[in-house]
Amino acid sequence: MQTTVDFLRHGEVDGGSYYRGITDDPLTDHGWQQMQSAVASQQWDLIISSPLQRCHSFAQHLHSKTNTPLSVDHNWQEINFGDWEGKMADQINSDELMQFYQDPLNNSPNNAEDFSAFLSRINFAWEALLKEHAGKRILVISHAGVIRCLFNLFLDLPANKIFNLQLDHASLTRFQCFNAKPANFITLKFHNLTRPNLYLN
Repeated sequence: MQTTVDFLRHGEVDGGSYYRGITDDPLTDHGWQQMQSAVASQQWDLIISSPLQRCHSFAQHLHSKTNTPLSVDHNWQEINFGDWEGKMADQINSDELMQFYQDPLNNSPNNAEDFSAFLSRINFAWEALLKEHAGKRILVISHAGVIRCLFNLFLDLPANKIFNLQLDHASLTRFQCFNAKPANFITLKFHNLTRPNLYLN
């Protein structure tokens, strides 16, 4: 049995570029257009969305437009950056910032979600998705941090390397999972795709 899961990062968000984990800003008009372009002429059996409005608002729109079933799952929301929430990089101690990128498992920001717990949360969401929706084609509308974690969970990319992955606004990443024993076999079909109409079918 084959399960295809497309992960769509949200589009551009109002408020500019800062550490926006659980901070619930809306999409800009441009961000909305980016997401419209990303899903044009595509079909899925199910849409799953982070509850944050930069994902959920578009997911609701797509659900209404296509009549595709929609599920909202808090486990797919972005990491909580704690004391870094709402701050730009130049407002954060540069040594602390670099320590986080070089070893996020041991250098979470103060009052942030522990990075190991974040990875576990994403793994739990993935396992639940496969258990409940095996064999379907699914769109998950989520966040850059979430999608980066998948490379650690599926492809054993070290946690300190996932931030080397480029993830543009409204880009698509596709994984296919084949039911196998002793473990499922997962392949990466494409990543950071920003012109999906050329490749999706």
